[in-house]
Amino acid sequence: MRNYACSIDLGGTTTNFSIFISDEIICEWTVPTPKENIIDMLEYEIKAKIAKLNLKSADFKAIVIGIAGIVKEGIVLQAINLNLSECDFAHLLQSRLNIKVIVLNDVNLQAIGESKDYSTLFLVTIGTGIGAGLIVNNQIVEGHNGAAGEIGHIYLDSKTPEENASARGLVKTAENYLDSHNDYSSLRDFETLTAEDIFTQAKIGDEVALKIVNDVYFKFGKLLAVISSAFDPEVIIISGGVSNAGDLLLDIIKKGFSEVAFKNTELRISSFKEKAAIYGAMKIVEDL
Repeated sequence: MRNYACSIDLGGTTTNFSIFISDEIICEWTVPTPKENIIDMLEYEIKAKIAKLNLKSADFKAIVIGIAGIVKEGIVLQAINLNLSECDFAHLLQSRLNIKVIVLNDVNLQAIGESKDYSTLFLVTIGTGIGAGLIVNNQIVEGHNGAAGEIGHIYLDSKTPEENASARGLVKTAENYLDSHNDYSSLRDFETLTAEDIFTQAKIGDEVALKIVNDVYFKFGKLLAVISSAFDPEVIIISGGVSNAGDLLLDIIKKGFSEVAFKNTELRISSFKEKAAIYGAMKIVEDL
């Protein structure tokens, strides 16, 4: 038996596959995520790739899947974008492939990938939505309902971070500001505004864009300080598409964090980015 393995990032729009052995990635590919019959798609893609590589099921140690949804002990309790509920996903796919299948929440899988140098960490991903993964003493924390780390749903000043700090929320916050104020901003020149546009204009000195970004992520930094007080992580790592804003984002979050935090906690942008899930799968397979 050879120790090949497969990492799958199952998102609402696309599904990313990686086949690896030890820490070497053999191949990667991406397909659209279907609206239904997801397990059929996964079975087809994996079997087809195994055949193309002249391998067989016995060559594989495991398949590790990160799913955008609430997962506990391998059961997908709810994944709205994938139309899955109370689904024993791991068992169903494992029975078809005759390969061990491990299923986790996608951000939890990323957190495992980020945990190489830490025993306790908090990973927050800021993208279309907001998710987080918590590792304490080298163990991922799923929570009683599989929903540990869902900080996007915590109310701050009558709004949740999902509503104002996610990429979608930031755009909505900016649009509301522009609708209710008359001051000039280059943001008004965009027919379809994106979070990236807002950060870009903030970086080149647009006062409105900078004000919006400061207001939103200063508050978010204060929230992370509360999380730090509750779980005392070694580090808080920020990932997701919004993290591409880099130092501008990080500096604002640090200011909000330092206003509330009573101790020093390392805050940094993820260095692994979209590869974190693959590294998480590698770590899981290594530990089997």
